[in-house]
Amino acid sequence: MLRSSASARSLYGLQRWFIPWAAALLAQASSGTRVTSTRRSYADQARLYRRYLAGQSQYPAAPPGQSKHERGLAFDIVTSDEELRRLGGLWESWGGIWGGRGGDPIHFEAPQRA
Repeated sequence: MLRSSASARSLYGLQRWFIPWAAALLAQASSGTRVTSTRRSYADQARLYRRYLAGQSQYPAAPPGQSKHERGLAFDIVTSDEELRRLGGLWESWGGIWGGRGGDPIHFEAPQRA
């Protein structure tokens, strides 16, 4: 499903049921797209949140304990702005939650499970 084993390894940490969703999106992405974050510890999330509050990050971060990253239900990717919009629209069409609607275009969350 993925183009390379490096892409598959980049999804490590996501919930098992969620990996195929993320992998399918990455399979549709341009070759320059890469995953930058999946599961985070509480401490990692706290650090990112402090950086965000201090104005040291261009992207928002949820308070520790409230991030889907801490539960393996979100991933971040980097690519061009145009590609983020395209992938965000595709993700939403599949039922996923794209952070681009709330100022966090690199953020992709798991769809709501039935």
